[in-house]
Amino acid sequence: MPYEYLHVLPLSLFILIPVTFMITYTISVQWDHVVPGLPYISETGTLSPESCIFAQCLNIAALLLGCCVYIRHRQVEQWRCERGGHLVSRGVVVSAAWCGAFSCFGLDILANFQEVNGIVAAHMVGAMTCFTAGTLYFCLQTYLSHKMINAVNGWMVVWVRGALSALTVIFTVITIVPGYISMCEFRGNNYKKWMPKDGGWGWHMTSAIAEWMLAIVYCVFLLTFVPEFRLINFEAPQVALIYLDKDQQYDPKLSETQETTMQREV
Repeated sequence: MPYEYLHVLPLSLFILIPVTFMITYTISVQWDHVVPGLPYISETGTLSPESCIFAQCLNIAALLLGCCVYIRHRQVEQWRCERGGHLVSRGVVVSAAWCGAFSCFGLDILANFQEVNGIVAAHMVGAMTCFTAGTLYFCLQTYLSHKMINAVNGWMVVWVRGALSALTVIFTVITIVPGYISMCEFRGNNYKKWMPKDGGWGWHMTSAIAEWMLAIVYCVFLLTFVPEFRLINFEAPQVALIYLDKDQQYDPKLSETQETTMQREV
């Protein structure tokens, strides 16, 4: 039986991720864990109780995002086999899928390895993996969308995804470079309550704003997949079992005969 309503996956991510960040930000400010304003997104999910919501919701988001990456990969691969074999190599399609998978993995790591637990390195690796792999994934999807014009999508989708991909590259660079400079200039005691007197304030605000904008652009990019996912009917894979009893292996013809007989008896 084909699975319909697959557009709910990217639509749910478009809703879940911003709602999660708004909830954790509100709680962290109310509990005086961060200063009001624009802290880094991960800082709003560092301490309990907001860290529990942050980790759980982003774990769900990583799972849903992985499903979106897989379905998109199957869609592009099907198009390539039917119409686009001469337009796009399979290596590009596979590379895009791997970038999407690494982005999901990075999101899962940064959600579960909070900075407060003394494992800042793991958290930063997860964040870097999520941002860089996600940016590459969106750029490759823009390229594939350009090749799939008039078959799967139109020019408008390509222009929108191209603009969003350019923004992801810009915001990723602005998040990483000023963030590194601000950490080098920080002279305070608690970076979660960064104040202008602590040094590196301008670089810190630039990096934090870029990170929030990057998250918004990611969500909007995922939203562009909704119309295309509406047109997909995804069927469950066929499973072939190898039994230990070699004398009673599965026979498709015999199974069909038995099923027809059972239906007649009913």
